Amino acid sequence: MAAINQARPAATTSVRTPLFILGVALALVAFIVMFAFGLLFANTKASGATITVVAAGQAIAAREPISSLDLKMVSVPESAALPQAFTKLSQLSGSYAVVDIPAGQVISSNIVTVKSDDVSGKSSYLDIPQGYVAIALPAGEQIGVAGYIAKGDYINVVATVNTQMFALARPRQVTKTVFFGVHVLKVGPSAPAQTQGQAQGVSSSLTVVMTQCDAAYMNWLLANATLKYTLESYKDYGTPPTDNQDTSCLSITAAGGVTQKQVDSKYGFTKL
Repeated sequence: MAAINQARPAATTSVRTPLFILGVALALVAFIVMFAFGLLFANTKASGATITVVAAGQAIAAREPISSLDLKMVSVPESAALPQAFTKLSQLSGSYAVVDIPAGQVISSNIVTVKSDDVSGKSSYLDIPQGYVAIALPAGEQIGVAGYIAKGDYINVVATVNTQMFALARPRQVTKTVFFGVHVLKVGPSAPAQTQGQAQGVSSSLTVVMTQCDAAYMNWLLANATLKYTLESYKDYGTPPTDNQDTSCLSITAAGGVTQKQVDSKYGFTKL
């Protein structure tokens, strides 16, 4: 009996060993399959759908009003999109920056406000060199280079006048460039009607810097001439204006009145 009882465990062990190996193999296969599914799911999620949101097209200083010219649309992975991000430019109409917003940052509702009271009394200064002033010029599709003028650009101003306002003899239409290399500080809000194909939209105004004396001539021309602007190539850009070096108009108080005779003497319309 003892010999018979000792032979049975060996048979049981021989049967269980293949089953154990089979179980380990199945578990290993299941692990590999689940691991592969996990990688596939992760890759699918990472390369999944995207969403278009609003981002800063250029740096926006804190407390500055935000216009559509300051913004651009960008695509980001849906999984990485901020829950408070804006999806339309129109959603930021009338908004102000609460903090400095660097170019490229996605705009979310926690960094902007539509309440002017939140930023009143804290407006940032325009970067106007000493001895210069800022002046707003009217813009539009035809006179404003179809909306391609942007903050930091340099423009030239072309005036067309009838010489009859200077002299009655031989009246004629004369066109002449009256200002070169005018530095653009700001671009105004977009006009309600947008033109298809424009890179930045059509603005209603441009804020530029010049001396107070030149501003007087500019105001005369705005009232009496037809003005258009040309946009310089970035290869022709000079350096931004430094403190006033115009010996004929060193301070704001040096500006005097402007007459038709002074305008013709300065620009020589009747000599053309």
